[in-house]
Amino acid sequence: MVTQAQSDQLRAYDAMAPLYAQYSSRYRNYLDAVDQLVIDRLEPGIRLLDLGSGDGRRLHRIAAHHGLTDVVAVEPSSAMAALCRQTTGFAVHQLFGDELDRLPQTGFDAITVLWNVFGHMADSSVRLKTLGWLKAKLAPGGAILLDVNNRHNRLAYGRWNIFRRRLLDALAFDEKRGDVHYQWQIGQQSLPSSGHLFTPAEMAGLFQRAGLHVAERLSVNYANGAVSSSPFDGQLFFRLGHAGSGPAVLRG
Repeated sequence: MVTQAQSDQLRAYDAMAPLYAQYSSRYRNYLDAVDQLVIDRLEPGIRLLDLGSGDGRRLHRIAAHHGLTDVVAVEPSSAMAALCRQTTGFAVHQLFGDELDRLPQTGFDAITVLWNVFGHMADSSVRLKTLGWLKAKLAPGGAILLDVNNRHNRLAYGRWNIFRRRLLDALAFDEKRGDVHYQWQIGQQSLPSSGHLFTPAEMAGLFQRAGLHVAERLSVNYANGAVSSSPFDGQLFFRLGHAGSGPAVLRG
């Protein structure tokens, strides 16, 4: 059953589909940097699952670099899914992350979840359920690659703001503090949307509860795409594997 929040998101992304390439071009430095991190950590011949594929242009670039053909895309927006099929030629399933039990394929060597897909899920219970399904779809030794918006990004929000946020979150963490609601201006339309900004510790807790091992954590500057090992210098990028299985075997 689709919730009201999911319905609002679908309506926004369906309306945005014709303008999505133009919109995403504003963030090209960041998106290109994340795409390169993903490309550098994949190998030819793998099976790839992409959750939240959008119009498919990023997935097409990543897959084309390694000549990947065994690729499955998941995108709940019907308008975006149509663009993704046209752009990539891959199978596209219209599902939300917590519905991945309905996806028949499994045993993926790599799973990508890019551009704060987890931030558009309702709450931590949905995120945890989605991580559980992603883990179930991942082959032994495989890797999950994802990025999320960072509530503790000092380059975006300022050093002193982040100092206060970190102090408050350490004393009395509240997941809802990271929720944001806004109006998305799409052409002549103004549509309600929402998202979530994560803390590094919040993500670490979710991964631990899902039984996933953090093999790598980086941050990526949202303005210029610079990559840092500090968890406070950009949006958060993770490479995950099955807990207890050692580092994920893909490159990186």
